[in-house]
Amino acid sequence: MKFESPRFGAIDVDESKLVRFADGLPGFPECSGFIVMDHDRETPLRWLQCVDRPEVAFLIVEPQQIVSSYSVDVPERVLEKIGWDRERDAAGDVLLFVILNVDETELTANLRAPVVVHARERRACQMILDDPGLPLRHPVSPEAASPQ
Repeated sequence: MKFESPRFGAIDVDESKLVRFADGLPGFPECSGFIVMDHDRETPLRWLQCVDRPEVAFLIVEPQQIVSSYSVDVPERVLEKIGWDRERDAAGDVLLFVILNVDETELTANLRAPVVVHARERRACQMILDDPGLPLRHPVSPEAASPQ
């Protein structure tokens, strides 16, 4: 599959590498197919690039890269939605990412709405957590976006 991204230009994607969001993302219900792309080799940052609407791409990172103690319980209903099976799958098959927001003055992470991905099944959803202890705009230091 080939598509043109305004950010990255022409992209040729192996369809078996697509990550599917059954319900799209909150605010982007029509966006269900994505690929995860490295930002560059020097940082832990990645891009969640939509193939349905190529103008949509989100900067993401594993939350432990910015808050080492970050931990959330993924509800059973979310695990079912992404196809994770307690009998068949390992806990390591579930990956978490948080979406970063870039504005003129700072880089922040939405720790309250992680993206949950079943790595083997390539299925995902975004959880919206009701935890005021998890900020919507957690400042990300330049060191956190640098190689470890």
